[in-house]
Amino acid sequence: MLNRRLCIFFFTALLIVAAVIALTPVSPVPRVTAANRSIALVGLVSAWNSTRVANPTITVTQGDIAMLTLSSGDTMHQFALDVDKDGARFIGSCPVGDTCSSVFTPSSGTSISITTASLAPSTYTYFCTFHSSMVGSFVVSPPPDFSITPNPTSLTLAPSSSGTTSITLTSTNGFSGTLTLSATVSPSGPQVSLNPTSVSLSAGGSVPSTLTVSTVSSGYYSTPVAQGNYAVNITASSGSLVHSTSVPLTVGSTSSAPPSSPSLPLLPIAGGVIAAIAVAGVALFLRRRSR
Repeated sequence: MLNRRLCIFFFTALLIVAAVIALTPVSPVPRVTAANRSIALVGLVSAWNSTRVANPTITVTQGDIAMLTLSSGDTMHQFALDVDKDGARFIGSCPVGDTCSSVFTPSSGTSISITTASLAPSTYTYFCTFHSSMVGSFVVSPPPDFSITPNPTSLTLAPSSSGTTSITLTSTNGFSGTLTLSATVSPSGPQVSLNPTSVSLSAGGSVPSTLTVSTVSSGYYSTPVAQGNYAVNITASSGSLVHSTSVPLTVGSTSSAPPSSPSLPLLPIAGGVIAAIAVAGVALFLRRRSR
């Protein structure tokens, strides 16, 4: 009776804790502020910026805002960016399909802001709609990022055992910064942990973290981890940049019952057997005594 009351007490406490966690508000992930790239172009019939570097290649990162200051050194010009990639069609490009500035002259320069968040990483063409000699490349590079890779990609564990897999974080496109890692398992049962939970990633580098999964019962009153299939989800984040990967986990054989299937209650069964033996013994005793 005491054990039963303790079980009810702990189960009720867990329900209260789960309810508190579910009702706790989660702070939104902050968005990354786009960088502003200031670019000056001088329009000349021979080429953009021909007195310095003719038709220079403009390189920005996806998400940047390119702020172009445009001036003319000789005659009338108009800047256009071939967003739809149908080629530099010059005077017929604006305002259809492409991003264009207003027409400007030596006496009246202009400016234009180009938000690159909606542009796929690629090389585009910029040009003057009046002069075919004024054509250059506008490169949108992919933003800094990272990848997360487990090895091995899945785990199979016997009940009451543990195993590990290596989680590798790799920089891509020059990403560098601190990554925070966390791991969860669904459905609940196995215990999971990461070491370390925070890593510093340098541009072009990679760092490991070790995921440990245990199917050992965590306490005297805990329920043994059920055999079946689970999913371990590992998440790495740096500000608003978040990536996750999943490691399938099998406890016991692949043909075992899923975790949702109830396991046989060994203590009640044992108690029932003992009670049956006792009843049979008493009945036999009374029968012999009645003789």
